[in-house]
Amino acid sequence: MKISIIGAGNVGTSIAFAAMIKGLADEIVLVDVNEELAKGHAIDLSHGNPYVKPVKIYGGGYPLSEGSNIVIITAGRTQKTGESRLHLIGDNAKLMKHIVQETLSFSKAPLLLIVSNPVDVLTWVAWKESGLPKYRVIGSGTTLDTARLRQNISRHCHLDPRSIHAYVIGEHGDSEIVSWSTANIGGVLLGEFCDNCVNNCQGKDVLKKIYEETKNAAYQIIKKKGSTYFGIGLAVSKILEAVINDSHSVLTVSTIHEEFEGIKEVPFSVPSVIGRNGLERVLPLNLSLEEQEGLKKSALTIRSVIDTISIGGG
Repeated sequence: MKISIIGAGNVGTSIAFAAMIKGLADEIVLVDVNEELAKGHAIDLSHGNPYVKPVKIYGGGYPLSEGSNIVIITAGRTQKTGESRLHLIGDNAKLMKHIVQETLSFSKAPLLLIVSNPVDVLTWVAWKESGLPKYRVIGSGTTLDTARLRQNISRHCHLDPRSIHAYVIGEHGDSEIVSWSTANIGGVLLGEFCDNCVNNCQGKDVLKKIYEETKNAAYQIIKKKGSTYFGIGLAVSKILEAVINDSHSVLTVSTIHEEFEGIKEVPFSVPSVIGRNGLERVLPLNLSLEEQEGLKKSALTIRSVIDTISIGGG
């Protein structure tokens, strides 16, 4: 299994590090416009080989990515303090087109995993530019948001976050929503769990606080340290595991929905089954009317940005 990561910044190298520790690939290639940086990271990572399942690690330009099974795209201008992910679209859409063109000149039909922000819109750009089937182009979507949500719930409830089943859906961004109607802990719906909570919490106020903390987490991290990368590195490694091990895992990745509520070809995240070929199927969600409206609003937000992009230009 050969994985190439386009972009050897903090996010790309965090993904490489997580994939290496988990022993997910035979080869990992770091590609960056700064080839010396990519080479340096590759050498540094390779020095950990005696402590993990050995993997060949290279760094440099696009030719090294030839014959990749999976290509992960992380390159792009990073989000600045006070800036939404959607503000990045002008610069990063143009860059995404170029990356996809370069990638496909060396790898015939890899699975494309988009991590660059705004991830939903750029997943659409990558799909249009690549000509690959929808199920072979997926974005990291709200996998990280969902992890943040579960961590925030676990901290409040004093529970193992792996015992919490709750999802952030829609855009990976400010219009995202939480599917509170389906959230459960050990099979107990969250509403029922809260009614019997030992913390004597005020249900709706607590849920609103948890939602805001989840939605604004990236802004807080960017304010404190400049960028986020450890969490997304682990989230993407989980997607890689699902693909490489063909584990049919349920993850909130961003995929192209052919039509949703009359909205054509819009990518957003809902719980989806991921396996060897990418997207296998999207699971139905029993949402409340309010959540349905929130998800539609989120999809429209993404679609409105897509409508500003000219895919044919350079």
